[in-house]
Amino acid sequence: MLQLFARPKPCRIMMLLRDGEWHLSKLAKNSDTSYVYVTHLVSKLAASGFVVVEPKGKKKLVKLTEKGVAVANIITELTNKLQ
Repeated sequence: MLQLFARPKPCRIMMLLRDGEWHLSKLAKNSDTSYVYVTHLVSKLAASGFVVVEPKGKKKLVKLTEKGVAVANIITELTNKLQ
């Protein structure tokens, strides 16, 4: 049902990010999307202020900002109401 109102992959990624910081590769694997898709989406989310990306050695960690947490909570609430 959520697919009628929002794109499922970005919603899934935002909901995963609610649980804490993620390496981009693990986020891709756990959201059932490609690494390229995740990096593209994360760059857009970072430019809009929803996430911050921190380099950790060769890998990058991504986590939600306050603004991102608010949006992720709304997505979760919408998902729960549509089930």
